[in-house]
Amino acid sequence: MRVRIRRLILLLLGGVAAVPLAAQTRAARPAIVVLNLRFDGEHATVLEPGDTAVARAATSRLRATLRASGGLAVVDSSAVADALAAVAADGNPCDSACARAVARRLHADWVAAGTVMKTSNLVWILTAELLDVARGKPVLADSYELKGDATRMGPAGADVFAQRVVKAVTQRQAAVDP
Repeated sequence: MRVRIRRLILLLLGGVAAVPLAAQTRAARPAIVVLNLRFDGEHATVLEPGDTAVARAATSRLRATLRASGGLAVVDSSAVADALAAVAADGNPCDSACARAVARRLHADWVAAGTVMKTSNLVWILTAELLDVARGKPVLADSYELKGDATRMGPAGADVFAQRVVKAVTQRQAAVDP
């Protein structure tokens, strides 16, 4: 609808209606913002230099799996970072209200966020949720205990969550657009 209004306004003003590819993609597929999974080492028995890389790898896998699904338009991570900087200027971790504000700023329908927590070298916990931006409610709230090599298990847990996100969004879209 916004794309059509923008085209109409541009045509009335005598301009050419150049619509960005992201807007065209968003019209066809629901858009999702993926916030970087936050590393939490507060309860870890030992912290090591590579621990934060587990959260980064899990975030990358989450985005990649969502993109590969074809059913969702994943908002570019640099646009998410810019919107996050504008919304969360207080320096605190971005909570659900902040995540929804970032998604609204980017005109996204969904937002995925979470934490990768280290408890020991062999046990990590990935908690993640999918929020419906319009309703302001969580659709999924998952927690995965990751045992073993965290560099493999962190991304594997994010992959499972991403698959559940795709299924949940697809089911909700099917209910809305029969």
